[in-house]
Amino acid sequence: MFGFSKKIIPSSLISSSMYVKGFVKSDAELYVDGTIEGDIVCKTLIIGINGKIKSSSIEVEKIVVHGNIDGNINAISVYLGSSARINGNILHKDISIENGAFINGDLKQKRD
Repeated sequence: MFGFSKKIIPSSLISSSMYVKGFVKSDAELYVDGTIEGDIVCKTLIIGINGKIKSSSIEVEKIVVHGNIDGNINAISVYLGSSARINGNILHKDISIENGAFINGDLKQKRD
């Protein structure tokens, strides 16, 4: 389901020293260890332990969170690591939550 075409698409990186403001879209994997203030649309979003996102809308197929999100998530697959801090609602099909993750919002499962 999360496979990519045979064409190799490199990952995009927002490093810890970067701050991005505005709409972010990627057809590939996006790794964030810096800060994004704006809406995000991509296939896979990985938020590192230093990553911070403030967004009204995050729409992805797959998200892995080890950092902070202030905003709503709409994803098929969600993984929240123990250091994840979420202030917002999560709409998901599948979700995994490690012990210690913090969620201040509603969880709602998508139906097929």
